[in-house]
Amino acid sequence: MFCNRFGVEGYGFSGYGYGGPHIIMMIGVILILLAIVYFIYKANQNKSSNIAYEKGSPRAIEILNDRFASGEINEEEYKAKKNQILK
Repeated sequence: MFCNRFGVEGYGFSGYGYGGPHIIMMIGVILILLAIVYFIYKANQNKSSNIAYEKGSPRAIEILNDRFASGEINEEEYKAKKNQILK
């Protein structure tokens, strides 16, 4: 009366196999929560990874880096201009 072919009802082995739709829903909720945590982590990581882009104009920093890399300006000029942009 209280047993079926999988075992005692109410202990996860009844009719639906190993927990049935409840387990599937729980896994879905856990995956959604993990995705939310991941996106929050990535958003915070991107903001803190490059302070120069937060304070100054991203385009100005790119131009300055290109000029320094091509040899148009020396290291002293590069540092002075970068400090001026980041103020």
